[in-house]
Amino acid sequence: MTPSDPPTDGDRSLWAKNPAAWLAAIVDSSDDAIVGKTLDSIIRSWNAGAARMFGYTAEEIIGRPVTDLMPPELKHEEVAIVARLSRGERVDHYQTVRVKKDGTRIDVSLSVSPIRDATGRIVGAAKIARDITEERRLRDAERQLSEQLQEQAVELEQQVEEAQSLQEELEQTNDELHRAAENARDAQARAESANRAKSVFLATMSHELRTPLNAIAGYLDLLRLGLRGPLTEEQRGDLDRIKRNQETLLRLIEDVLDFAKLESGRVEYRLVDLPIDELLRTLEPFVAPLLDKKGITYHFAPCGDGLVARADRDKVEQIMLNLLSNAAKFTDQGRIEVRCTSRDDTLEIDVVDTGRGISSELLATIFEPFVQGEQELTRTAEGTGLGLSISRQLARGMGGDVLVRSESGSGSTFTLVLPKAGGG
Repeated sequence: MTPSDPPTDGDRSLWAKNPAAWLAAIVDSSDDAIVGKTLDSIIRSWNAGAARMFGYTAEEIIGRPVTDLMPPELKHEEVAIVARLSRGERVDHYQTVRVKKDGTRIDVSLSVSPIRDATGRIVGAAKIARDITEERRLRDAERQLSEQLQEQAVELEQQVEEAQSLQEELEQTNDELHRAAENARDAQARAESANRAKSVFLATMSHELRTPLNAIAGYLDLLRLGLRGPLTEEQRGDLDRIKRNQETLLRLIEDVLDFAKLESGRVEYRLVDLPIDELLRTLEPFVAPLLDKKGITYHFAPCGDGLVARADRDKVEQIMLNLLSNAAKFTDQGRIEVRCTSRDDTLEIDVVDTGRGISSELLATIFEPFVQGEQELTRTAEGTGLGLSISRQLARGMGGDVLVRSESGSGSTFTLVLPKAGGG
């Protein structure tokens, strides 16, 4: 019988004979943690959901105080909860923090109800805990994105107004120069010069306005693709509205600057046979100022003239500059080395540093933006917080990947994997 099947006469008979067994089976199959405790806060029951959530088996935790699951600074919560239960009150959807067996903190939503004996006396409590860590992380990421979008929108509106004003001034000047050109060759030459200046201005302004809009579109796409966790329909609707506002600003800029329609935002890859040594030799000047400022030694071990990748040159350059910038940023002293390894169908480019390294807890999330805590580890030199995530996405779009090996205090090795030209 599955949970969706209607109960049969036999099922009803079994329920009547042993309702406690049925209830125990339902509790044990729940994805949420369901915990029974006494009024002196001693754990007396522990379902499979609790074992999965907190990492303790029933044998390990039953008989221990429930405060063992609380951070030290939150143990006072138990006193308040027990006081409410003793008065016969329920605690509904109380959001707080609890601690797993391995020390990891998780966000939880608690609902706690009093348990009464046959006489109606309150003798304990039943607690249901739900892990809301991912939900809260997504909500925080959404809030951060919304704040960034609002700031970008205000800035863009100001730039658009300035561009409109300058556009009007340039057009007025251009008309005056054209009218003067009808009567004098010198005036005509000045009008042509103004036209050229106008074209340069429009091209420059367009680039400056496109850059923040493209950044907005990138953040939106990462969230809408679910790379930061599942979205609720309400959240997806919010993102769709933000996307529409971004597209409206894009169209406004196009109207003001009379430029061609912006690209759709989909990443395009121009795959070519790319000699790796030739590209890697061009990178050092871009990171040299930061290396020199911190006194970091840089060494490039040539890969060999015969090592050729099948990749997009601009994308590879973008990824490598990001990896080198991160290495320089988080290396206070020592050395950064770039070296290559040839495999059967792929080649690997390692960026090795002697910096502070990355703790094992962060390695699983190092490529995710908005990582709480040591958030600076995921930031590029510009502070977008998406450098490593975008680098991995670009690498995978070319059939490769970005990997990491690191230990806290022992430096890091980031590896860009690319397919070889010719498949071998």
